[in-house]
Amino acid sequence: MSLHPRAPSRLALLLGLLFLLLAPPGAADGPLVLTVSAADEAQALEQGLEQALVRLAGLRSEAVLDLVGEMLEERDDEGWIAALERRQRVEDDAYRLEFDRFRLRTALRDAGVPAVLGERPGLLVWAVHDEGGQRELLGDAVDGPGVLAALGELAEARDMPLLFPLGDLQDRRAAQPSDIVGGVTEPLVEAARRYEADGVLVLHVRETASGAEARAIAVHDGREYRSSASGKDPAAAAREAVAHGLDQVAERLARVTDASEWLRLGFAGVQGYAAFERLRAELTRLQAVEAARLDSLAGDSVVLQVRSGLDRDDLAELLRGSGFARAEAPDEGASADVWLGRR
Repeated sequence: MSLHPRAPSRLALLLGLLFLLLAPPGAADGPLVLTVSAADEAQALEQGLEQALVRLAGLRSEAVLDLVGEMLEERDDEGWIAALERRQRVEDDAYRLEFDRFRLRTALRDAGVPAVLGERPGLLVWAVHDEGGQRELLGDAVDGPGVLAALGELAEARDMPLLFPLGDLQDRRAAQPSDIVGGVTEPLVEAARRYEADGVLVLHVRETASGAEARAIAVHDGREYRSSASGKDPAAAAREAVAHGLDQVAERLARVTDASEWLRLGFAGVQGYAAFERLRAELTRLQAVEAARLDSLAGDSVVLQVRSGLDRDDLAELLRGSGFARAEAPDEGASADVWLGRR
């Protein structure tokens, strides 16, 4: 064993801190890359810009759609939007688009568009596929007509995590198809504790003579949000109904940021480079945090300068919803506007 086991980690920490100081805001998450199908380049840009803004905001809202139109008009007038995207035609009807996340987030903020700023809730999907009276509980092992695959694509497009049950014997004992079809959510919320989900999404998809119908109930923070949709097939109907449900959940969580300011946040219990790197990455993934850079490091605590459009108390409250809690300031070390630690 080495006589100086901490030496490599200290070197890695110093290199990582140097990168942190030199990296431009938003560099941690990189560009937002989308592939869309469209008849021409102009249509591709419109669709891609809408998808990018919906993903960053966490919901499809009238405010987001209005911003898409405004940005496209300004592109025609001033050409500044060209700096936000790169386009490449990959097939006859497919385009690859690359957007700058930081600048799109800034556009959302400047336009006062509500967005989900903190950690986005993970919902466990209890789904039943109903065909001719035959009801089947869907899960990792059984996806029937591709319903869960379609919802996985939706989750990625909205950046809203959806969890899917194993569909094993334990699930089948705990989650009865009759409860899902009847919209009885209490036992399904209890059964979801096995997966440590933040809530549940109850989905009943029924095939009809003309296609399919889907009814969804999203349960989060003690509230229920109901939605329904029809589609050409079960996957399409399920995606549409769940999209409406996710929008309702996100609408309640969405907030508008103000002019950005630098705050000094102290974090207790951060030991070693790996923990520091995870913390910074976690913070910069939050929509409320535009940039994070090192202020000071001492012992098992770190102070970061964080640029955010939220004030100290609002940002601390948002972080408490993302796995942090108020903590006591260490006896020695730098001061901070607020001290936090893991719950």
